Amino acid sequence: MTSIKFILLAVLLMMAGTAAGYEIGDTVDDFTLPDLMGNDVSLHDHLGEIIVLNFFATWCPGCNEEAAHLENDIWQVYQEDGVTVISVDIQEFQSLVQGWAAAMGVTYHIWMAPDWTLFEQFPQAAGIPYNTILDRNMVIRYASIGFDLNAITDMIEVIIDEGQVPVAEVSWGEIKALYY
Repeated sequence: MTSIKFILLAVLLMMAGTAAGYEIGDTVDDFTLPDLMGNDVSLHDHLGEIIVLNFFATWCPGCNEEAAHLENDIWQVYQEDGVTVISVDIQEFQSLVQGWAAAMGVTYHIWMAPDWTLFEQFPQAAGIPYNTILDRNMVIRYASIGFDLNAITDMIEVIIDEGQVPVAEVSWGEIKALYY
């Protein structure tokens, strides 16, 4: 009977945690974490950029596979369009992650999460690798466990295209509709 109570309690806690987290369409609040050099960095330092927010760990095989795609197919291709990649590592030693980043050839941002607090705000992030895309206003437009390069690049293209409206072909109402 005790094990059944424990399982029910675990399920209830998971359900409660899920309800409190961010979902597609939510605006993400600012948070601050240390980067690989130990400097405090803030999500809102990137306000106005399209952010691919990735949750990972160096021991995760899927995370290691996606790192090359995040670097070569997203960061290197889209950074000129105002896209940034921020990967958040969970509870690993800074020196370990620095060595991993160097070995993987990663040049995008890596931030260090000292505990599960941030991961709990993104309910599915415990299922790493987890990726979410924030538009220029910090609104979640995509979220998924695992890595789907086509889905991520398609969403990046959609967000980029939304900001490219030919001035000669639009009305004031159409411009306002983009931002309200």
